[in-house]
Amino acid sequence: MKRFCIFLFGLFFVVSLTGCIGEEYDFSPPTASLTNPEDITQEEKLAEANINWTFDEKYNKETKDILSLAKKQNKMHFNSGQKVQFSLQDGYFDEKNVKISLWQNENKIDLEMDNAGPYFNLPKDKGEYMIVLDLPTDKGTAQYVGNIVIQ
Repeated sequence: MKRFCIFLFGLFFVVSLTGCIGEEYDFSPPTASLTNPEDITQEEKLAEANINWTFDEKYNKETKDILSLAKKQNKMHFNSGQKVQFSLQDGYFDEKNVKISLWQNENKIDLEMDNAGPYFNLPKDKGEYMIVLDLPTDKGTAQYVGNIVIQ
């Protein structure tokens, strides 16, 4: 009986470990998107501009003219001063390290991140802007761009 119990315990131990073997982890750069908290159906994925992924160089990408890449993206419409949510999918990255800026011609506006979560407030000035989201991580850096209109 003692051998049978040891056999069952050993079998249970081996079977429980098989769930740990063969797991695949995704260490690719995340995808980034913006969401209008007032209308959650309005969500737009940002385009990857520059990726310097030291963890796996196959993801690396360089865009010389991020302004023209941003202008090719779908326009996202927001109200002046509105709170906007950003999200990073496919990975576990610290959202506190994200830097977001708006560009209009040569003018750059650095936006402050909300301490309560992945939010930022748009400026009161209306117009068309290029949004740039910079994500520094321990696996490399990623930059995303989009095209927004503040009304």
